[in-house]
Amino acid sequence: MKPLFPSFKYLKELYYALIVIIAISGMGIIGYMMIEDYNFTEALYMTVITVSTVGFKEVRELTDEGRYFTTALILVSFGTFAYTLSSLSKYLITGTFQRYYKKFLMDNRINKLQDHVVLCGAGRNGLEALQTLRANDQEVVVIEKSTDIVEDLQDDGISFIEGDATEEETLLTAGIERASALITSLPKDTDNVFVVLTARELNPRMRIVSRCTYDSTESKLKIAGANAVILPDKVGGARMAGFIINHNLNRFIDTVAVREGNKVYLREVNSSQLPLDNHVQTIGGILHALESKCKVVGIMSPDFEYIMNPSDEFQIPEDSQVFFFGTPDQIADLKSRIS
Repeated sequence: MKPLFPSFKYLKELYYALIVIIAISGMGIIGYMMIEDYNFTEALYMTVITVSTVGFKEVRELTDEGRYFTTALILVSFGTFAYTLSSLSKYLITGTFQRYYKKFLMDNRINKLQDHVVLCGAGRNGLEALQTLRANDQEVVVIEKSTDIVEDLQDDGISFIEGDATEEETLLTAGIERASALITSLPKDTDNVFVVLTARELNPRMRIVSRCTYDSTESKLKIAGANAVILPDKVGGARMAGFIINHNLNRFIDTVAVREGNKVYLREVNSSQLPLDNHVQTIGGILHALESKCKVVGIMSPDFEYIMNPSDEFQIPEDSQVFFFGTPDQIADLKSRIS
């Protein structure tokens, strides 16, 4: 069942103050009922005017024991009521409560996610991956421990977990067991290895992509369970050389790659999402069934063999990946027909 209020960890200062004042109020009500023989309404009234120090007239003349009790109640509650009001005002006026409530709603949303991507680390590489994933309408949960970065993520409405990605509990909170993929882009290779090991144990079926700084760590990450390892420096160097050797081709690849602003030109679709049946097995048949103007530029078979520019008569293997190419509108239309 969905909780009615934000988690205790977000509002513990306010919760503590409320618990203390409720305890003091309860003590006051019971005390007046026992000492002065007040009924509940009278005892509640006396307790409120005493704890809040507003100074209204007593219900009736107090006995000496009642005066002693009232004095003790004032001393015990001195400052507590004012502190509670100031804490509540701070949470409401400064927007703290609003931020915590947004985080509470986001945590509930994360708990309901399925087949999302967990992104560990929102540094330069991580943020670039995040932008690309969001441009492709992919649900993402970011794990980040930098307070400044977390505040930016919250302002942008991005789902996040503030914590250490190397801790199993943090990964579980991000829904690692329900995720379809994980990207770890932490600065230290050792941390990335640990995240990959933990994530692979928690979710053997997910795809894992890891950042890596040193060549010597690449094999360790693959042994730990990473499906792909990216070395940003090596990739960056190769890209720069590519712009010298085939500069127009590289510009074209940049344009039709995963993201160009908010424009998507390529879409990868698993064959299980396509309306394959005994009558529709070929690429031409699928495009006709989907009424799509996209082109199929390649297929990856289950044994990772790539078939480039297949003909319309090519039969699509089961559990293969089909790569569609088209204009942003055509890709959007394709997505709506297979979702």
